[in-house]
Amino acid sequence: MDFVDLPDTPGTLHDAMGNQTDMPARKIIIMYHSVSSAACPGVTGSVPIPMARFARQIEQLHDAGFRFGKISQLDQTVDRDTVYITSDDGTIDWALNALPWCEAHGIPTYTSIITGPWRVPAIYPVAHQLQIMLAAGLTSLPMPGLTTEQRDYIDRIYAYETHPVRRRLKGACNLILSDTEARGLLGEPDPAMRHLLSRRFAPAEAYADLTLAEFGPHTVSHRAFDGYVDDYLAREITPCVAALREAGLGTSRCFALPMRPRYPATTEQLADALEHAGFRFVMEGLGFWDGRSRIVPRIDAATLETNLGLAPWKEPAAASAA
Repeated sequence: MDFVDLPDTPGTLHDAMGNQTDMPARKIIIMYHSVSSAACPGVTGSVPIPMARFARQIEQLHDAGFRFGKISQLDQTVDRDTVYITSDDGTIDWALNALPWCEAHGIPTYTSIITGPWRVPAIYPVAHQLQIMLAAGLTSLPMPGLTTEQRDYIDRIYAYETHPVRRRLKGACNLILSDTEARGLLGEPDPAMRHLLSRRFAPAEAYADLTLAEFGPHTVSHRAFDGYVDDYLAREITPCVAALREAGLGTSRCFALPMRPRYPATTEQLADALEHAGFRFVMEGLGFWDGRSRIVPRIDAATLETNLGLAPWKEPAAASAA
């Protein structure tokens, strides 16, 4: 089944159901990470969207009258409510489960890719190593001293983490410590960890022959922006773009921040430099986009049904990843 757009009447605006309206059409950007199936389960430590739920979300959006847009055309005027399917990191489950399905059903996608895992030797993200360690039962590490402001920042950004130890570990490694400090805290990956990390990210070849997929940089190492604009561009963004182009993957004018900036840096510090480098939008945070701002929030796929008023997802009675 292809999700074909409904015909438009030139010069008019429509809501998602195709009714003529004076209200500006909405642009809704949806963010995925891990999508699981029986053939390719979600990567270790992730909270995946089952492939059946992913397909049902797309079907419900289509049935509600939404158009599926390309991120490369995000700044273009739309005359119908439009959704944009995006994913971060470039994990193997997204590449093998969601992307082929979207191609087969005519759905454009945008994937922001961490390119460090493609290097020799590979650079694996701290955040992903920590995910695996937490999934294996990690409960404590020697915690650095944190100021009240740093703890408040962590609690705000990781409010969804109800377990205080998980929240502080993720917050300290991702938002407070430098990349070098965080790697020192976690320790050098042992062979078992390196094996898991090596199988976690899709190789460039996995994206070959995709005609509806667009790509963009998600940095080399996935470390948070630390406030040093020129250094971050030179070490994380520019070489990431180069790696994507070397792999034959054209890059869009969107940059998806790997995570919220390292305290006390802000996204606004980076936005001007990104615009000068040719990027039109920075994707960061959760929520509905106003259609104008250069900083673009997204809707988490895990809350899509609630946010857009779709029928709630019910897990099948017989547990299945498919």
